[in-house]
Amino acid sequence: MAWKDNKEVCKNSRFIDSFKYAFKGIQTVFQEERNMRTHLILGIAVLLISSVLDLTQNEWLWIILSVFLVLVMEILNTIVENVVDLITNNQYHPLAKKAKDMAAAAVLTTAFFSIITASIIILPNILERFI
Repeated sequence: MAWKDNKEVCKNSRFIDSFKYAFKGIQTVFQEERNMRTHLILGIAVLLISSVLDLTQNEWLWIILSVFLVLVMEILNTIVENVVDLITNNQYHPLAKKAKDMAAAAVLTTAFFSIITASIIILPNILERFI
């Protein structure tokens, strides 16, 4: 049966339902994805370290952007993995592997971006403050 024929599946009737489902998605990704929890803990650590430094507004914006980009990319990676598993019924297919590998590469690339950004902003501040 097509989704449009199924009466159980419909658009959110209330605006607040959109938020409810979005928060459920966030809850699900944190419960099911170990990497998401790791990224969150590291992101919080970076934010805590940044909070004791004298960062400019622009530096804060870059730090916050970096943390949230990694979290968003991990969510997108999880989406790709789940959709690929759904379509392939968890059976190996070379294109499925490529899609999953590329989604993981997007997370890794974003994590490297965040590390570089944090290094450029945080390391000089730490060195200036403590050395």
